[in-house]
Amino acid sequence: MSEDYPHYRRNFASFAGDWVFFVVGMAFVSYTSVIPSFINRLTDYAPLVGLATAIAAGAWLLPQLFAANFVASRERKKPFVIALALIGRPMYLLVALAIFLTGGTNPSLLLVIFFVAETIFSATDGLSSVVFFDMLSRSIPPERRGRFYTTPQVIGGLLAMAAGFVVAQILGPRGPAFPYNYALLFILCVAFLFLSLVFFSSLKEPVQQAQGKREPWRAYMPRLIALLRQDEQFRLINVVRLLAGMGALALPFYVVYATDVLLMSAENVGLFVSAQVLGGIAASLAMGYLNERSGSKVVTQITIALGLCTPLLALLIHYYFPQGRTVTYMYALVFVLIGANYTGYMQGFMNLVLEMSPPDQRAAYVGLYNTVGGSLIMVAPVAGGLLLQSTSYAILFGATVIGLAMSLALSFRLVEPRRSQCSPGQTNGRGTADDIE
Repeated sequence: MSEDYPHYRRNFASFAGDWVFFVVGMAFVSYTSVIPSFINRLTDYAPLVGLATAIAAGAWLLPQLFAANFVASRERKKPFVIALALIGRPMYLLVALAIFLTGGTNPSLLLVIFFVAETIFSATDGLSSVVFFDMLSRSIPPERRGRFYTTPQVIGGLLAMAAGFVVAQILGPRGPAFPYNYALLFILCVAFLFLSLVFFSSLKEPVQQAQGKREPWRAYMPRLIALLRQDEQFRLINVVRLLAGMGALALPFYVVYATDVLLMSAENVGLFVSAQVLGGIAASLAMGYLNERSGSKVVTQITIALGLCTPLLALLIHYYFPQGRTVTYMYALVFVLIGANYTGYMQGFMNLVLEMSPPDQRAAYVGLYNTVGGSLIMVAPVAGGLLLQSTSYAILFGATVIGLAMSLALSFRLVEPRRSQCSPGQTNGRGTADDIE
C-alpha cells in the first residue's frame, strides 16, 4: 500500500472489527423494529413511537456540525472518539436498570428514562462519527472503500442475523416476560458495543496536520453557508438527501402496523430484524461492487429506489391481506428493503460526500451534510406519527412515496465525482471550497 496509507491492513481490520460488533450490538435494539415495538408496549400514542426514531436520527446528525469545527484543530482525533464512546455506550444499561427497578409498573417513567438515554447515546455517537469518517478517509484509499464497506457489512450482517433469531427467542413466548425481555436486549446491545470499542482502540491513527486554531463560530457559520451556496453539487446532494429523508415518515410504523393491524406476534420482531440484516448483506455485496465499478452516484440512486419500494410494498399489503404465514413472509420483505436502503446510504450518499469534499475540509462537509439531513429526519418520524394519529396508514405510506419519488427524480442531476473533471469541492466552474472566504 502507498506511503499515504502506511497502516492500511491494520486499520482495515480495526475499522472492520469496530463496525462488525457495532452492527451486531445495534441489532438487539433495532430502531426500525425492536425499539418501536418496545415504545408501542408502553404507550398507544403514535407520535411517541415516532419520537424514538426522531431522537435516534436527530441527536446523531445535528451535533456533527459542532464536532467538525471542534476537532479540526486537533492532530490526533482517536482519543475524542473513545472518550465519547465511554460516555454514550453505557446509556442503555440505565434503561435496563430502570426496567429491573420498576418492573414496568411506571410506563411514563420508563419512557422518560429511555428517551434521555437514547438522546445521550445518539448524540455522543453522532459527535464521534465526524471524526470516524475523517479517520476512515485517511486510512482506507478511495479505490478500496467499496470492499471495505462490504466486508464489515457482510460479516456483521451474518452475525446480526443470528442476533435476530436471539431477539425472536427473547421476545417469544418462551422468553422473559415483558418488560424484562427488552431489558435483556439492552444489556446484550451494550456488551457488543464495548467489544466494538476494543477493536477501534487498536487503530493506528494517521496523523494529519491540524488546520490551525479552531475557528470562531461567527466566522465558521458564514463559511459553511457560503460552502452550500457556492458548491452546487454539495448543495444538490443535500436537497436529494432531504427529500429521501421523507422515508422516515413511515419508518418507525412498519413494525407497529405489523403488530397492531396485521396482528402479528412480538416474536416476529426477531424475524424482521433478521430480514432487515439479510437485505443489508445482499445490498452490501451488490453496492460494493457497483461502487468500485461505476461510482457512488448510481449507488445513491439505487438506494433511493429501494426506499421508494418500501412504502409501495406496504401499500400493496395494506390493500391485500393474504392468509396465514404468507402475510408474515410477505411483510418481512418490507424489512429486507429497509436493510438494503440503510446499506445504500453508506455506500452511496456518504461516499459521494467524501469524494466530492476537499481533503482539508472533509470534516466540515460531513458535519454540514449530516446536520442538514438531520433537520428533516428528526422531524419526519414525529410528523408521521401525527399524520397517522389523524388519518390512516394508507395516507402515511402514500406521503412517503411522494417524497422519495421527488428525491429519485432530482438525483439524476448529480455528477459522479470520479468521472467529473472538476477537483473535489469544485462544481462545473461555479465555485470551489477554496473560494470561500
